[in-house]
Amino acid sequence: MKIKMNLKTKMLIYILTVSSVIYALALGYVSLKLNNIAFDNAKELTNTYAREYANYTKADLSVDMNMARALANVSMIYKNLPLDQMYDVMNEMIFHLLEENPNFLSTWYNWELSAIWPDWEKPFGRERLTYYRMDGQILYRTEIIDTVAGFTKGAYYEMLEKQQEFVMDPYYFTYKEGEEEILETSVAVPIVMDGISVGVAGFDLPLQRFQDIIKDIHPITGSYSFLTSYNGQFVAHFEEENVGNFIYDITDEEHNILEKIQNGEEYSYVIKKEGKDYWVSIAPVYIGESLTPWSFGFVVPAHVIMAEEKATLKKSILVGIIGLILIAVIIWIIAHSISRPIIKTTTILGDLAKGDIDESKKINTKLKDEIGEMSNSVNMLIEGLNKTAIFAQEIGKGNLEQEFDLLSDKDVLGNSLIEMRKSLIDANTQEAERKIEDQKQNWTTQGLAKFGEILRQNNDDMNEFSYHIISNLVKYIDANQGGIFMINDDEKSDVFIELLAFYAYEKRKYMEKRIEIGVGLIGRCAQEQKTIYMTDLPDEYIKVTSGLGQSVPNALLIVPLKVNDEIFGVVEIAGFNEFEDHVIKFIEEVGESIASTISTTKINIRTNQLLLQSQQQSEEMSAQEEEMRQNMEELQATQEEAGRRSFEMQGLLNALNTANLVIEYDLSGNIIEINDNYLQLVGIKREQMIGSHHTDNMQLTKTQKKDNDQFWADLRNGKAKKETDHVEFSGKEYVFVATYTPILDEEGNPIKILKIATDITGLQKK
Repeated sequence: MKIKMNLKTKMLIYILTVSSVIYALALGYVSLKLNNIAFDNAKELTNTYAREYANYTKADLSVDMNMARALANVSMIYKNLPLDQMYDVMNEMIFHLLEENPNFLSTWYNWELSAIWPDWEKPFGRERLTYYRMDGQILYRTEIIDTVAGFTKGAYYEMLEKQQEFVMDPYYFTYKEGEEEILETSVAVPIVMDGISVGVAGFDLPLQRFQDIIKDIHPITGSYSFLTSYNGQFVAHFEEENVGNFIYDITDEEHNILEKIQNGEEYSYVIKKEGKDYWVSIAPVYIGESLTPWSFGFVVPAHVIMAEEKATLKKSILVGIIGLILIAVIIWIIAHSISRPIIKTTTILGDLAKGDIDESKKINTKLKDEIGEMSNSVNMLIEGLNKTAIFAQEIGKGNLEQEFDLLSDKDVLGNSLIEMRKSLIDANTQEAERKIEDQKQNWTTQGLAKFGEILRQNNDDMNEFSYHIISNLVKYIDANQGGIFMINDDEKSDVFIELLAFYAYEKRKYMEKRIEIGVGLIGRCAQEQKTIYMTDLPDEYIKVTSGLGQSVPNALLIVPLKVNDEIFGVVEIAGFNEFEDHVIKFIEEVGESIASTISTTKINIRTNQLLLQSQQQSEEMSAQEEEMRQNMEELQATQEEAGRRSFEMQGLLNALNTANLVIEYDLSGNIIEINDNYLQLVGIKREQMIGSHHTDNMQLTKTQKKDNDQFWADLRNGKAKKETDHVEFSGKEYVFVATYTPILDEEGNPIKILKIATDITGLQKK
């Protein structure tokens, strides 16, 4: 049964239906495209964050592994020293490493006993030398581990056999009995000599520092992160109660997550938590040359990263609905204004209702009445719909630069398409910006990896090492010239800055330059330990040589080479192009690695110097040994003669003390010793006399008082004196004939005065 409808109803239904279909198709296509783009961008953003923070973790742990590698390499130098000397040198190295690195729990060596004890006959067994922290102090202990009885090969001997760097799975440990154990790990490097593993050098590291970092990583609302070891154990987790647990205990078995972690794979998957989907991205963390990678995980709520796309879709649907409503109103007004259908216009409108908007069907009319206006309106509708369709098609093809003129201010469809184009342009702009940031990050990551490799090479010769670094750095950042300045502290009384390498315009330059600390930009940078960046340089400061001659550079960057707040030098780079922020940050990060390598290299150089000095001293001691043997024979004969004379001298001193009154003075005339004869004679106790002056209790004549100062000056000059002394004790007067004799040291200088006196009191009275 056909339903009869009037023209107004037909126009309303047909045109509105066609418009709805067009809107639905356009909005459906755009929405699907936006959803796919947003989802791909969200996944890539999550993976980028995971890789970025994995690189940060790798850089952190690689510094510790580099130090362990340097310690193992340096140890090979001292392996053939006498055992006592080897212990002294190596204990001093691991002590200073622990003292200078507060983030280490302990530093240690494991030496195979068969390598250091010639008499050790068992196939296994080792000695462990350890410095460790406890109660704010650095303590030392050594232990012999004889593993022959009930021997099983563990990680230690597997590392010796493979001769491979190793990062131990996390474990709980404490050196103090009864104290709470902490979660830690160990990085270790085997000591290999002539292809044979003779020991291991390593450090014990607390893992709390990664927990502190993980808590602050949430660049996206609701996101969190975690760090796992090779065995799948959580080293750090945003939810701290998960630390120490294993990832496979909370992850579905279908992901085989432990296998992917141990294979060092990047992996992404979706998990459900509290009824919501979360996107998880895992990136490997390779530490040094270890074959046991860790993994960094980054988790983002799916509804957060898709929120913008959903909001855009809702707005588009709302705009479409409003547009359809407006079109329906317009159609109703037009249909209402037409009183009688016109066959031709009805046919055309019927075609329009079916979506046939061919330009050739425009109505040619010159009428000025309602029919003419209707015809003109039909023509305008055909033209407008064609433009809108073309515009929508161009947008669908990705041509967002297509121009479009609105039919009027009320052109809802046109405005909607323009808004849609604007949204797509904004999305493309954001994607382009993200790509630029990704390129910068990749550039930085590749650069750090490249210079990490460079720093592991050519560090035996400081000049070649410096040139290799500055030449590659100038090329990598596309600068024109640069130089590396080092702190020369060979003479502690004369510390200055020295230019070690200079590179300019694809050529190596040789210059000798000395700069005092605090003088000029280089000296100021070394003193303040802060980066200096200038884009307005004076003409006389520096010239950059290029194929076009010499010119003043447009940008100058001076970066301190420091690590742990200790300055080792300065790098200066100049060029015609200004340096972007990420380039400056990259050079600062490379500067820290350079400073760390310089520190290690200086330690190696000083250690070699100590070794040479030790060898020279050993040769000198061998030469002196024969001389000492001959001297000992002569000394023995001399001692026998000295013993005989000492016995005779003691007899003389005893006889002198028995027969005379003896007093010893210091050079100022104060009594420092007195014999018993004198004390018994005058009836005074020893403690009353010690410390008293020569003139105390003495009756001096005027002449003696006048000449007393000269008397003691002569004694201090080594002249002996003889006098008659009158002294009074307890009201009794005594008269002594005394001889004052200076006692000289080995160099002939007076050190005290000896007084030998005879009592003549009775003779004076007679």
